[in-house]
Amino acid sequence: MSLRNTAASNQGANDGEDEVDAIFRHSKQRFHEAHLGILDALRELVIPTRRAEEEEALFNGELQSSRFLYEGNKARKFVGKIFLQNGNQGTGTMLTERILLTASHVFKNCKEGEVSFEQVDPNASFYKMSEVKFALEPDACFVSHPDNSLDIALLAVSERSLDGGTPLSEVGYCTKILPSITAGTHVNIIQYPENSNQMVVLRSNQVLHYDESFLKLFSKDFIEHHRFETRRRAVKKNSWKWPFSKAREKAADSDSSSPFLHYRADTKYGSSGAPCFDDMWNLIGFHHCALSVEHRNRPNMFTYAANEGVRINVVTEWADEALASYNL
Repeated sequence: MSLRNTAASNQGANDGEDEVDAIFRHSKQRFHEAHLGILDALRELVIPTRRAEEEEALFNGELQSSRFLYEGNKARKFVGKIFLQNGNQGTGTMLTERILLTASHVFKNCKEGEVSFEQVDPNASFYKMSEVKFALEPDACFVSHPDNSLDIALLAVSERSLDGGTPLSEVGYCTKILPSITAGTHVNIIQYPENSNQMVVLRSNQVLHYDESFLKLFSKDFIEHHRFETRRRAVKKNSWKWPFSKAREKAADSDSSSPFLHYRADTKYGSSGAPCFDDMWNLIGFHHCALSVEHRNRPNMFTYAANEGVRINVVTEWADEALASYNL
């Protein structure tokens, strides 16, 4: 091929490349213009609807009066950490001047120990709160509900701290109790999980309707065939299985007849006995276990369903009679 023909061929190739480049540049420019046009159109739609004096927010029901914090701070003062001599842990609530309410399974093998209450120290570390400790006095008073499934225990606390410097009266006790609650009530839990500082779970949890809790996860026939076995496992594994008592079976017909309330909330070992409050910081119950159901075709495999608490009206109705013979 001659140099002239080669040059002509190269010129043709260059012309082809220039044409492709031109098409590409033109397409890119048109796309950019179209993109800007879309943005301009959106601005025309959005900007006129905005006014400087308007607040824009998604309302999801989380707005609370600042009194919510004030009442919560009052409630946390009478919630204590239980630590027994055998290492068992739990959370308790001062129900009267001397009586502590908690879950009876915390005292399964030992009743001797102490309960500590956190105190706000402005000079203490954010992660380390000061606390005052009181001895438990089961010899003075210890009563548990005859229905083991209700898991209620009441026991006496020493009138003065272990160091002798603080009277129990400074801790206070719960004076706000709400005996009746409905599904959808927000649950706030004050607890001492895994021997930690006092922790709270706020408002992200609601009392479940009975049909929305653990029974709904499985068919009625399956539940009837596989009644919960009387076997307990660690709360932190979310795998406790409790037997249905007569009261719990009645709950299939009505939430109001059940002595239990169900909710989904963060709890761990050490949370047993933790008080459950509504948004007004009325005591509505206490936490005592997590529920799970064994799979039909997979033995020893469990599905977490819900946490379970005991309604406070069940406690108070029984406590009046149970404590009648104690002068505390």
